[in-house]
Amino acid sequence: MFKEYMMSGTMNPEVQAVFKAAADISNGVFSLQEAAKFYKVPSPIIVQFIAESSEYDMVFSKVGDYDSNN
Repeated sequence: MFKEYMMSGTMNPEVQAVFKAAADISNGVFSLQEAAKFYKVPSPIIVQFIAESSEYDMVFSKVGDYDSNN
């Protein structure tokens, strides 16, 4: 879902719910199960979104480090 969000740039209601759930989990507001129930999104979708967004952040932080060193 993260890839689809990045490719389309649109935030449909499902993407918004997953985005909010992931943010609330990372900020310690909800556990995975609580966020899935509250936002009515399957927990595997949230986990996948978090994993893909973390991978994206890691790749682009390395690119940024490389660019600043040259």
